[in-house]
Amino acid sequence: MYAFTPSAEQEALRQEIVDFATAHLNGGEELRDREQEFSREWWVAAGRIGLPGLCIPEAYGGRGLDPLSTLLALEALGYSCRDNGLNFALSAHLLACAAPLWLFGSEGLKKAYLPGLCRGELVAANAMTEPSSGSDAFRMQTVAVEKGDAFRISGSKSFVSNGPVADGVLLYAATDPARGFLGGISAFWLDRRLHEYKAGEPLRKMGLRSCPLSELFFDNMLVDSSFLVGRTGRGAMIFNRSMEWERACLGGCHLGNMQRLLEMATQLVRDQLAGGIPRHERQSASFALADMQARLESVRLLAYSAAWKMGEGKNVTREAAMAKLAVSELYKKLTLEIATLFGAAGLAPGEVERSQRDAVSSTIYSGASEMQKSIIAQTMGL
Repeated sequence: MYAFTPSAEQEALRQEIVDFATAHLNGGEELRDREQEFSREWWVAAGRIGLPGLCIPEAYGGRGLDPLSTLLALEALGYSCRDNGLNFALSAHLLACAAPLWLFGSEGLKKAYLPGLCRGELVAANAMTEPSSGSDAFRMQTVAVEKGDAFRISGSKSFVSNGPVADGVLLYAATDPARGFLGGISAFWLDRRLHEYKAGEPLRKMGLRSCPLSELFFDNMLVDSSFLVGRTGRGAMIFNRSMEWERACLGGCHLGNMQRLLEMATQLVRDQLAGGIPRHERQSASFALADMQARLESVRLLAYSAAWKMGEGKNVTREAAMAKLAVSELYKKLTLEIATLFGAAGLAPGEVERSQRDAVSSTIYSGASEMQKSIIAQTMGL
């Protein structure tokens, strides 16, 4: 059983990422947030230590980390890199695109694309959500009609993270609409250089503004069958597996960011006490911070447990949903509480305010909180 104490290798991994991100992945995040600017320069820099390919085997250019080590690495990134949009873009690229391509793609696709995805040379996007389906992702209107050795794909996708800048897209389309979830959905890998699809204008966003978001449009696009990921009709299974990775590991960035913000708030209260404010006058703030640390530690252990079980080959449908629900809901609440502390102290919001905006969508992507509750209830026989 996992001892909830990182190994020496995991501690070294954490320190490596903290040191690198502190030195090379900070600076200018306020401007990028204001301008909604994606930085290819930072992306390439992240590729220098394999952040875009943490869990991908070394044979394909990745670092070969197990799920728990992947979570710990993303936690270190969230702690040390203040650009939450970049952190989210990297996580979505890795967990919802590169990981399923590695797990289900053909050997040809893996050799052709995974090295570039892992080294930061390519950016990937996951195209599942549609305007007409929302959270009911499998009720899709995008269809792929088989024509000999190829498919003709028509439709559109919405809210595609990395969509405007992606070099590759993991696209889900209905190959047998009548079957729906059970055998009617297939997954395809798209190469922007080869496949004729269009990206819409980047959407204006409240948070995670340095991770671009757009629609994608497909008009009778021809895709050779060699770009099919997995077998025809297995798309739902592929998507669910990628969501388990995302729900179990993406929260690492949130855990790291929450810990950094909590330490900032703690230092704020320490400075006030050192400045002569009586301890009893700041006791409510001290108690609030103590409560936040306790809640953060509890969801951290839940996330660690889910990732460890995934690495052991166990079914983590329930655990991943619980981890995602708990981490994202706390992220939204904790950032609001810390922003309140800074506001009460009369300090400019800056990073705290950005993180508060960034946290709002965490309860929506990777499946809204209501979907996670539904998954958990189903595993309880409800």
